[in-house]
Amino acid sequence: MKTSGVRRRAGGAERRRHEEAELTAAVAGIWRDLLGAEATDDDDFFELGGDSLLATWTAARIQDELGIDVTLDDLFQQTRLGALVAHLRLLPRRARSAEAVAEAADGALTAAERAVWLAAELAPQATAYLISVVVRVRGDLAADLLEDALGDVIARHEALRTAFPLVDAEPERRVEASVRVPVTRVTEAGPPGPARLRELAAEDAESAVDLGRAPLFRARLVADRDRAAALLLTVHHAVFDARSLELLVRELGECCAARADGRVADLTPVPGPGVFGARQHAWLAGPEGRRAVAELAGSLTGLPAVLPFPRTVPSGTAEGLGAQRREPVDERLASDVRRLALRHGATLHMVGLAAFAVALAGWTGTDDLAVGAAFSGRTTPESQNAIGCFVNVLPIRVRTGGPEPFADVLARVRDATLFVARHQDVPFESVRAWFRQEGGTPPEIRVAFGAQDVARPAYRGEGFELTGREADTEQARLDLTCWLEAAGEDSLQAFWTYRPGLLTSSDVAALHQRFVEVLRTGTGTEPADS
Repeated sequence: MKTSGVRRRAGGAERRRHEEAELTAAVAGIWRDLLGAEATDDDDFFELGGDSLLATWTAARIQDELGIDVTLDDLFQQTRLGALVAHLRLLPRRARSAEAVAEAADGALTAAERAVWLAAELAPQATAYLISVVVRVRGDLAADLLEDALGDVIARHEALRTAFPLVDAEPERRVEASVRVPVTRVTEAGPPGPARLRELAAEDAESAVDLGRAPLFRARLVADRDRAAALLLTVHHAVFDARSLELLVRELGECCAARADGRVADLTPVPGPGVFGARQHAWLAGPEGRRAVAELAGSLTGLPAVLPFPRTVPSGTAEGLGAQRREPVDERLASDVRRLALRHGATLHMVGLAAFAVALAGWTGTDDLAVGAAFSGRTTPESQNAIGCFVNVLPIRVRTGGPEPFADVLARVRDATLFVARHQDVPFESVRAWFRQEGGTPPEIRVAFGAQDVARPAYRGEGFELTGREADTEQARLDLTCWLEAAGEDSLQAFWTYRPGLLTSSDVAALHQRFVEVLRTGTGTEPADS
């Protein structure tokens, strides 16, 4: 009997080790797909390049593929692979959903599409919501082949065949089975340089796109004789976002490679935003969605109605027009900012947002701020592979509390960001509707902050390479926006856009200086020339 008991215990221990090894391999595989790096038990998600967006996608993959109800908070608390796997083994499991993914259908707009549509409707001739995309070609790639590959991508993604016509004074989603996309061909005498491509992209972005007629983009193919040099797209934000650019470059490359090899490109349709919008509408109508709206709205009660700027400068600029500034952050400070984030279990976005809020509070005299942040809205694995507009801009409430250690502000920003990230499926318009229903004044998003890796999406094929980027714009969708752009471990740059009717270039330069000083204080970094 004793021997039998020992065998059972040994067998149970071996089974647990086997299950843990399988779980470790599965989670490591998800990390590898999203982070592009192999991970061992001691590796840290954020040291490998993770951020809030990739953490959201990781949670969605674990929930879908492994049936474990992990949360975003779990991933921020258990950042090392081994610790996360040990934690996952304690969490409840559920049966994997057998729900079939519906095919694309016409109907109501998603919350993200409607938000962009409403903003564009306020100024139909403005171009603030046009995105200029430049896909650069290096190597030997026939121009005709690239144009055909674009047609393949359009056939696969319903967003690129979608329009939003008015029906009884309301916009409706209309997905065309196919669309004719006239591609303007520009032939250059030699490879065009960056300045020439910027010039062409700016020309295409000068006029608005009709939201009632598909496709909601224009295309221009720049060729060096019969070789492709670049593909320029001017696409409306209602059907495109940052993740869409990554997918576009990858799938253009794959379709080019298939056609070059004489193979048939993969044209399997990808469920578009409409599928996820239908699910979102149903969720919002249910108890869980209503509770999430009330929680997010409740966190914003009592906010100051309008963010006061020190002065208003009449400019006569049209709605949506703006200006920009790029300001570098020195390498030593950039490196220290990243180390500070890792020490506090935070992301680059959280550190930057804390500094932005402190700088803005000191400049405006308001220590209770709502700062907009763009969340991907892609909280299911399927949505991560669909071109379209999923992004949800939500306010993060930041209380700076006067003179205090930067670490205290960062801790509050970290908690506030994770709270809003847990509610990123809640449309901002639903929050505003909650306030109206309760008799309150709906909050506004006048300023925003973001952090992004500017590593360009790329595809390397046999004999050619595609790289994509979004061209800079001087359009201002909000009064003031700061993007903290990372282009490597020790490289940071602040990209500011603003409305000249409210701010001057010197105002923004002074605000950037405040921002940098807060970062220096928070990290203990001396100025580079000291």
